[in-house]
Amino acid sequence: MLSTILNEVIIPAAADNPLDGVTPSIDVFGVQFKGAIQLILGGIWALALILVTAAFLWNLGKWGVARQRGHSDDISDGADGAKRSGIAFAAVAGASVIIGGILALTGAAGA
Repeated sequence: MLSTILNEVIIPAAADNPLDGVTPSIDVFGVQFKGAIQLILGGIWALALILVTAAFLWNLGKWGVARQRGHSDDISDGADGAKRSGIAFAAVAGASVIIGGILALTGAAGA
């Protein structure tokens, strides 16, 4: 009986995509909305770049002062902070490339 049930079960290879051909677009809300969104996101991105740059410079300063004074614990803290803030700056500066790559990969995968 189990073999009969197993033979009758049909599993589809892939489900049909109900949103096939639909792409996200904010153009439907109008030109003013699109312009406002671009302006707000650009401002947030610029603020993030300024903050991360300030943190990087602050950590470099802490590292330099610690090296000059010979404080080994503060040297490692400053160096670690400078590395973290440098990586954060690279991520914030390359945000559009990173997000575009993720969207391209998910689009290629059919998600």
